[in-house]
Amino acid sequence: MNRIIHWFTSDLRLHDMPSFHAASHAEALLPVYIFSTKSEENSPHGFPRIGPFRKTFLKQTLLALKESLQVKNSELFILEGNPEEILPELVRIFDINCIHVEEPIASEEINCINAVEQAVNIPVRRFESRTFYTEQQLPFALQQLPDTFTTFRTLMESSQGYDVNELVDIDLPPLPIPKVTIEHQWTWKDDGIYIKPDPRSALKAIGGEIEGLKRLHYYTNETHAIATYKSTRNGLIGDVYSSKFSPWLALGALSVKHIMRTINHYEDQYQANESTYWMKFELLWREFFQWTIKKHGDACFRFEGIRGKKQCVDHDQKLIDDWRFGRTQDNFVNANMKELLLTGFMSNRGRQNVASYFVHILKQDWRIGAEWFESQLIDYDVASNWGNWMYVAGVGNDPRQDRVFNTKKQANMYDANGEYQSLWI
Repeated sequence: MNRIIHWFTSDLRLHDMPSFHAASHAEALLPVYIFSTKSEENSPHGFPRIGPFRKTFLKQTLLALKESLQVKNSELFILEGNPEEILPELVRIFDINCIHVEEPIASEEINCINAVEQAVNIPVRRFESRTFYTEQQLPFALQQLPDTFTTFRTLMESSQGYDVNELVDIDLPPLPIPKVTIEHQWTWKDDGIYIKPDPRSALKAIGGEIEGLKRLHYYTNETHAIATYKSTRNGLIGDVYSSKFSPWLALGALSVKHIMRTINHYEDQYQANESTYWMKFELLWREFFQWTIKKHGDACFRFEGIRGKKQCVDHDQKLIDDWRFGRTQDNFVNANMKELLLTGFMSNRGRQNVASYFVHILKQDWRIGAEWFESQLIDYDVASNWGNWMYVAGVGNDPRQDRVFNTKKQANMYDANGEYQSLWI
């Protein structure tokens, strides 16, 4: 008898899922997602851990995954509570003898899985499905991970490149029993938060794997916008100045391997150029931050960062709130913060500028800014968010010291006619 729980955490898709392939010959498979009670708590500085835009996108993604599993004669049980309490009960009720779960990278998720392991008396198998490379494929031991991206990129491109094998789709095993019921006390209490997209938004994203795959096709084979990505990537307005894969990547509704595979196919069918390479380059930045947080752990959430660098900062609540709500003395910053507040999204160019302004001009604790982004961004990814904030604050992977963005100069370069600022202010 081989009955498996697949515990979805943050890879909410069916394609490129090694755990499903490992479970393909099981007698039964029970897919489960658990809203942890911790996700409803506030961050250390008082922000909701999951703000309304992020929560809406997550719900859309989960419901889409549920529908996709139903098409395959399976089901997704969306539950609410503490995983270390719920999963042992499911193991007992359905006579489960193994749990499959995504390999986590950050300490909070690692601690949660460790707690589940201690609470059950069956194996908990972890699968690397979030990164392009597995830890075994790295050309160095994890603790030898370079602290600068350029060195990391050089090593990865010379040793591995960007080739990726195809994964064959499989039929999922049946549910443990024909009509599965789970106690009402665990069922997900949907509070019904859905938000109508702002018509000005550069990203009108709908959650779910199918929508993510549509976006990937749209940006590559339909519009061919990927062919000009390098020259447009610093845009601020519009649908195709950048790929905007990040919301689906953040929830694992798109796998980074599938994106890379699609880019390779595009290059084979049309032509490789500087822009298609640059998209791979940006995905490698994402990869670098994933392994950085895996290597350094809780240091990525401390004020001194991975550099252990002490800084002098103020804590002025008015300045913090003015920044959050777009009421600073800088209209370029304000426009970007308004876009974030009203849509849950901001361009990469905008993020660098508002973060630099918060840290170096307002002299506030960088972790407060990172927490606000965590709450608001629909594409929040723990490694990319905290890695980039450390970088801007000078306590992370930036080899240059005290890099400061001149927001006036940046506005003149990227919003010379003030069109973006007028759109949001």
